[in-house]
Amino acid sequence: MAFLSRARAVAAVAFIAAWVIVCVPSAFAQGQPLENEVKAVFLYNFAKYVDWPSASQGTSATIRLCVPANPAFLAMVREAVRDEVINGRPLSATGVDGLDSARECDILYVGQAGTPDATAWLSAVRGRQTLTVGEGRLVDGLVIAFVRDQDRLRFDINRATAAKQQLSISSRLLGLARRVEP
Repeated sequence: MAFLSRARAVAAVAFIAAWVIVCVPSAFAQGQPLENEVKAVFLYNFAKYVDWPSASQGTSATIRLCVPANPAFLAMVREAVRDEVINGRPLSATGVDGLDSARECDILYVGQAGTPDATAWLSAVRGRQTLTVGEGRLVDGLVIAFVRDQDRLRFDINRATAAKQQLSISSRLLGLARRVEP
């Protein structure tokens, strides 16, 4: 039991550290690779603060975090989630090669919101218990959007879309968002 408390404390510290990194404007002076590493850590942390109804039945099924068509970013996400377990469920990052395989994802990163590709990915998982994450702005079907706020990477959350996807987002995550849409 003490191990579980320590593991949660370490996870909380990691989440706060990622938040501090994101809030430091000089981080973006170092370029896109650092920003992508921060996004990868955020994706891992988003998984810790979202509950899927299918997981409430005590399943130990893997949480699938999917990244389509971006091998370099997928490699960073794989590194961020290697050997991680959330609520007894192992976390795995995988690439997806088609819209049908996206339907098996628990978390789907769609890249730049509003593009035809992102729209297709979001349509493929509409109504499913999939946490959808993208960049730019909250569009229809997107639960979390990474946004630039001055020189900082932040995120917005759409609670209505999360509810449609039957996802419960922790108040701790909602409190860290730049903006929460009702």
